[in-house]
This record gives sequence, C-alpha cells and structure tokens, in this order.
Amino acid sequence: MKIGTRFFGEIEIDEKEIIKFKYGIPGFEHLKEFVILNLEDNPNLKCLQSVEEKSICLMMISPWTYFKDYEIKLSDNEVEELEIEKERDVLIYNIITVRGDKITANLLAPIVINIINNKGKQIILSDSKYSIRQEIPCL
Repeated sequence: MKIGTRFFGEIEIDEKEIIKFKYGIPGFEHLKEFVILNLEDNPNLKCLQSVEEKSICLMMISPWTYFKDYEIKLSDNEVEELEIEKERDVLIYNIITVRGDKITANLLAPIVINIINNKGKQIILSDSKYSIRQEIPCL
C-alpha cells in the first residue's frame, strides 16, 4: 500500500504495519491509523506518520534512551482495551517537540502500542511525577 508522508514523500508500507488508534491521538482524534517510520540518520528518533493525512507526523523517542528510570503503570482498563497479555508485547514511545533550540519529551502521556495486534493508545499517566515538557539532554 502506498501512502504520502510528510518527510519521506510517497512510500510503500505493509498494511500489517498499520497501528490502529481507536480514539485517535489527542489533538488528532479524527486520525485512527498510523505507521512507525525510522530515520536513517538518527536511530533514536521514530516518526509516527498518519496513514490518512500525510502532513501529520509526530516525532517520538523511546523514553529509556534518555530517561533510564522512566516508569509507567497501565490501568487494568488500558491493558484490557489494548488486549495486552505480556509486557514484552508492548512498545512505549514519547512524543517530542522542538521549540527553538530546546527539545522536550511528553513523559506524562506516552504512546503505548501492542505489537501483537497493532493497537495503540496515548495514555495520560495519573499521579505522575513526569512533565509534558521534559527537556531532553541531547539528541
């Protein structure tokens, strides 16, 4: 399947790689299908590209690359909704934002993906010590 992307032009993807967000992502609730794309020159960055709208591409990181003690706890409802059976079947990412010369990560609302069924959700951690604008030491 071919899709248009913000940074890579038109590319071919396997439909099995599409991650379904039942409720979209906050701010993009109307978009339900995304794919993760790698950046060749920076393996620490990922692109969460909308399949439906080529201009929507969110940059993400794996939190443990930059924040070794990062912890999240999913609620029973979130585990059930994403149909998670094993911890190893889950990928966690954080959306990053670039403002001027500062790069921040949203540690309060991680993207959680079940890699077995490709269901995804951005969750908001309750009672969390994390910030939506945690500065990243360096990318």
